[in-house]
Amino acid sequence: MTLKVQPLKGIFKPKDYRTMLQEAEDYSYYKINILILFVISMCAYVVSGAFGIGTESLSKELSSVSGHAFEARKQLFLVGRLLQGILVPCVFLFGTALYYFAFINGGYRKLVIAQMNIFGIFLIEKIIQIPLFLLLNIDVTSNVFSFGILAQYMTNNEVIIHFLGEITLFRIAMIVYSYYYLSRIVEVRKRTLIIAISILFLLYWIFASFMSYIKIGFFF
Repeated sequence: MTLKVQPLKGIFKPKDYRTMLQEAEDYSYYKINILILFVISMCAYVVSGAFGIGTESLSKELSSVSGHAFEARKQLFLVGRLLQGILVPCVFLFGTALYYFAFINGGYRKLVIAQMNIFGIFLIEKIIQIPLFLLLNIDVTSNVFSFGILAQYMTNNEVIIHFLGEITLFRIAMIVYSYYYLSRIVEVRKRTLIIAISILFLLYWIFASFMSYIKIGFFF
């Protein structure tokens, strides 16, 4: 059976797509969909950077540097955002698939295809955040889809606030979809799979919240 790779179908019709992925022996539109996800990722990061999302640390330096120096830093920031747009799908699609391939087995290409669906959810969130952050003038910790707002009422600890700010409804959906797909395409005990997925996302969140806390905002 040849599976036509369609990440959007994998997100919105997961039951049918999971069955087809499980039974597939060959794949079409594999590389083109990877390319499309990379392009969307780069555009999302560059556009968010162009609108100033994530530039809070640069804005604070406006009064202490010359106009030329500040413009140079803005350009470097946009270059950094472009590199993020390339690095993040590399990690999500290939790095994560390699992690699962190494620890819980399974066909590598099938794992990459499953990760396309997961990364698609991430990109949907990223795109939604752009107008949301602009209209409401909020940062990551005040994302209405995250637990960051609740954390701000519970504690003044910035580390905790940034950590919970990285846990959003979309990223919980990513965990659910990860288990939903992997439970069919890898042969492993449910407990082992849950632990593997939990460790991976916990590492993502810790790294993301740390980078956000030190005002670099590198990963998410």
